[in-house]
Amino acid sequence: MAASTTSSRRSPGRRSRPADPNLLLAALWYAKAGIPVLPLHTPPIDGTCSCRHPAACGSPGKHPRLRHGLLDASRDRDLIRGWWQRWPDANVGLATGSALDVCDMDTGAGLAAVLDVLDVVKPAAPLVRTGNGWHLWYASTDLPNRVGLLAGVDWRGSGGMVVAPPSVHATGVQYTFQQPWDGRRLPACPPPLRDLVVASATSVGDAGEDIVHLARYTRAALDGELQRIRQAPVPVYSGRTRIVGGERNNTVHLAAFRMGQLAAGGHVDETAVRRELTDAAVGVGLSRAEAVRTIDSGWRAGRERPRR
Repeated sequence: MAASTTSSRRSPGRRSRPADPNLLLAALWYAKAGIPVLPLHTPPIDGTCSCRHPAACGSPGKHPRLRHGLLDASRDRDLIRGWWQRWPDANVGLATGSALDVCDMDTGAGLAAVLDVLDVVKPAAPLVRTGNGWHLWYASTDLPNRVGLLAGVDWRGSGGMVVAPPSVHATGVQYTFQQPWDGRRLPACPPPLRDLVVASATSVGDAGEDIVHLARYTRAALDGELQRIRQAPVPVYSGRTRIVGGERNNTVHLAAFRMGQLAAGGHVDETAVRRELTDAAVGVGLSRAEAVRTIDSGWRAGRERPRR
């Protein structure tokens, strides 16, 4: 059965990128290598996003087109062909944690820091040039996502996702392999880098199978909160009197509270979760400043009452 999907609304004045047949070919190639694939939104020529809220989107071209996000990622070739038949310009997303883990370096300083940890000039792993940084690809470690291993360095593991070549960044830069991968077995994560991830993970609990399940649970919980925000009634006024709706702030606050409860346990990528909550809040009409204030308040309250 095909996964449920969400549609996109294109503004009349926005110029779409031409479909690139290499996107589908790459998606099929990754799936053949054992990596779950999913279609992502696409940044039009103007650098916004193909999603429903292009001007307010905080992750143009980097978030799933599928209703259940990472939970719908697949290696089914027929399903993948169907996705790219519907969205031929879709960026290629890869779910990390089952076959692939990625060291994500947002800056040149981050790349240099990782090379120092590895004590090498050239890493022995596939290296991808992203829109504003680099990705190192390794075989899955069964470790969770971690933010801030080093300055400008994150780890994409169980429950994570990366954008893959030949996708296009909002800046117009194409993701490319600077050090190639032949589609065969990925290299194991070098012990010094793995130790860095483990040290970060064990500061909030032991890594292992339980974290994999928790990451999936957290993703499902976040998707549910995002859906509630997007369905919150818009206020309707008669003069200055509100006659219906107006639950958006309360809905955003409660969503942040619930996710803050999970974050108190330490197994939540706080930066990513708060970004998605903010994008959803802005998408239903809150200003970004108002969204951030509301999420901050709910998040703090949630962390004070952890969910087991």
